[in-house]
Amino acid sequence: MNLLIVTADDAPALVAGQALQVRLQAAGLPVLASVPCHMLVREAVRLAPEAVVVWADGADAGAAAALWSAVALLAATAPRPVLVLGGDRLPDGAAALIEAHVMAWLPSPLDVATLQAALALAVPRFAFEQRLRHDLQAALARMDERKWVDRAKGVLMRHQQLSEDDAFSLLRAASMQANLRVGEVSRGVIEAATAADAVNRAGQLRMLSQRCVKALALRAASGSRQRADDGLAETLQRLQANLDRLAALPLAEPAAALLAGTRNAWQALVQVAGMAGTGAAPAGRAGIPSAAVLHQADQLAEALLDRADALTAALEHASGRRSLSLINLCGRQRMLSQRLAKQALLAGLLDDEAGAAQASAAAKTVHDFETTLLALEQSPLATDAIRAALAQARGQWQRLLDGLRRAAGPDAAAARGVLARESEALLASFEALTSLYEHSMQVLLG
Repeated sequence: MNLLIVTADDAPALVAGQALQVRLQAAGLPVLASVPCHMLVREAVRLAPEAVVVWADGADAGAAAALWSAVALLAATAPRPVLVLGGDRLPDGAAALIEAHVMAWLPSPLDVATLQAALALAVPRFAFEQRLRHDLQAALARMDERKWVDRAKGVLMRHQQLSEDDAFSLLRAASMQANLRVGEVSRGVIEAATAADAVNRAGQLRMLSQRCVKALALRAASGSRQRADDGLAETLQRLQANLDRLAALPLAEPAAALLAGTRNAWQALVQVAGMAGTGAAPAGRAGIPSAAVLHQADQLAEALLDRADALTAALEHASGRRSLSLINLCGRQRMLSQRLAKQALLAGLLDDEAGAAQASAAAKTVHDFETTLLALEQSPLATDAIRAALAQARGQWQRLLDGLRRAAGPDAAAARGVLARESEALLASFEALTSLYEHSMQVLLG
């Protein structure tokens, strides 16, 4: 049985350690080395002794503290059975000694035969305790894995309409295909679902920024602050709810900073939109948003859109899952549906220059929406349900374009109704589509 002696760093302790090494070797106990405590971990890793003997006799408070810190570090990095020799008393805190694998304390004067007997018991006892620790850690790992499996089964059962047995069979098949434990695959499912939800909610902020101004524009166009179907109150509530949900997530940088910037942009917008919606702001007639208020709200909504877009991209990138790009892409269509309706309404409500800018921007929005819709239709990840939803959205998109073409004509009032109705229908379709992508097998199983 080979030993490693460790002492305090001061000169008397080092001399005592050398003397102890000679004495133990003379008694037939092989000692690999006697080292100061600052070298303990390095030498224990290098020499791999079967046990460590701590010479604690005569150490003052400072030296003793350093000595015990080294022993604790050894227990955390390269655990070995530890026996303490000398010293007036053990340090306070039996729990810390047990965690450091201290198996025996032999006070002065040293009796070699007693040390040999203590070593004969300490080494196998240490091995037994290590087996118990290993078994405990394995049991805890199995319990933790079972929790992940149960949660993943719940996700698959809820979003894929599977039975519990079918959900587990799917996880097991995926684990075999990926050569991973079922628990690892299950944890990946939960992490993917959490990341997809975060990307979806951040993407909703983009849409809600545009929907907020669309609601104000509808009030201005209708001439009534009592309009019940403009969705302003619901939009403001959803913005707040999504921000609160994202704030509850453990976001790392840069997403955390981007969320803070997004919240600041939202607070600036809600102050104008909320006041305009209730008539508390200078808004023209009896709380109807004026052109100036609409222009200000639109600028603030664009700032919110920019920050929410950056936040969505950061969350997608942080997830490391390429499949989330479809959620981002599909979710962006929600924003474009509201953006186009907003731009068409503002084109007729703002002054000539600002109105013309909105009309020009609407043409780009149409192009962006068409391009993305085509990309989604051609995506190889589309399921039957997704293809059916995309076909429905294509029809709604055409009806929205019809309302857009009529908005500048003599039937502008009816066209505004079409814009409001079809933009909401298109929004609902892409809300459902985004949810389909979010809960698809490609996203959940990677």
